[in-house]
Order: sequence, then C-alpha cells, then structure tokens
Amino acid sequence: MEKFLAKFNHSQASSSTNGNPSSLIDDLNLYSLEADPGKRVPIAHYNNPRIKDEVRKHYIQKGPCQPKMDSYPPTKIGKRTRQFCKIWFEGPYSKWLEYSVEKDSVYCLCCYLFKDGFFHGSASEFYTKTGFRSWNRALERFRKHVGDVNSIHDKCFNKMLDLSNHHQSIQVVIDKHSQKLKNEYRMRLKASIDVSRLLLQYGLPFRGHDESESSINQGFFLGLL
Repeated sequence: MEKFLAKFNHSQASSSTNGNPSSLIDDLNLYSLEADPGKRVPIAHYNNPRIKDEVRKHYIQKGPCQPKMDSYPPTKIGKRTRQFCKIWFEGPYSKWLEYSVEKDSVYCLCCYLFKDGFFHGSASEFYTKTGFRSWNRALERFRKHVGDVNSIHDKCFNKMLDLSNHHQSIQVVIDKHSQKLKNEYRMRLKASIDVSRLLLQYGLPFRGHDESESSINQGFFLGLL
C-alpha cells in the first residue's frame, strides 16, 4: 500500500475536478481523498489502474457518505419548501445513496466508482458529478435511477459488491495467516520456557560449543528445542 501513498497536492486535485477535465492523476495519498461526494475528483481522472482500484477500495471500505443532520437546507420548489430527508439513508437505497453537504445534493457511490466504464456523457454525471436535488420527486427519481436488472446502476452496484467481497476475502486470508503465525509463536515461546525451566532445574548449561545449524553440539537449549 505504501507505494500508492505518494505526495498528493490537494489543491491540484480540486483544480482537476473543476479545471481541465483531461488532466489525470498518477499518484495520491488515500488519506487526502474527499469524503463529500460533491468535492471528489472524478474517478476517470485517476490514470493508473492500480491507483484507481485503491481509490475504489477506499471508498467501498468507508461506505457511502451519509451525514445524519438534524436539518437540511430548505429549497423552494414551486409553492412549497422541500429538503433532503435522512430517512432515505435507511431505505432500499442505503448502500449507495450519498449526500453532499457542500452541494446540498445526492449522489450514487457505485456509479461514481464504476459508471465511467459503462457510459460516458452528461447523463452519466447526474448522480456522479453534478448531483441531484429535486426533493419533491426524489423517491421517484431514485427508483428510475436504479432501473431494472442489467441497468447501468445495477451493473455498477454489482461491480461494487464484487470488489467488496474480493477485498473481504483477501482480508480473511490475511487474518487467518496472522492467527496462524500468532499460534506458532506461542508454541515456540511455550517450548522455550519449558526447556529453560528444565535446564535451570537440573543446573545444566544452555549453550554449546558451536550453535550453528550444522553443528552436532549446539548445547542443551537448542538441542531440546
């Protein structure tokens, strides 16, 4: 992971978002990545595929940005005032729906991470870059965004699940390996203590004349281990 933690100019990242869309990022510091979806660098700006995957894993591990606020900014829509409702975080859209405090808009995490691989154009930026804030039709538009099986959102969501499951599987293997090493260390430590007690009990010397691996006279301590 350290090789991806190169110096990353945060102001340069912001300018890449709002300035030249063709500018590409070849290195970054994962800890500098924006949590607010309205301030993020477009995923397509990460030129290195390995770095892009690290960014995706980072955001998947963090989960969608869902700030639970007491109130959200009101917006006048027609004759009525509407605003974002935090209860939407708890519904069927909970795994992908994101809210930007900066833009007072909602975004889609899985489409931000993977949509550039399926579709390009202004329509692909609605839930990934520009944001959505027509609160009077929010639930209707959320359902339309999700669409049917094999919709662009559905494909992005499945890719997000696949990468998440793959990352978790790797972590399980690492955890099991770490536990195996811990158990082996405990066994060696216990054996060393038991041998030391035995030698001390009978007043025997620990070291031999030659403790190299090829020696036949390594001493009682290494010999018994």
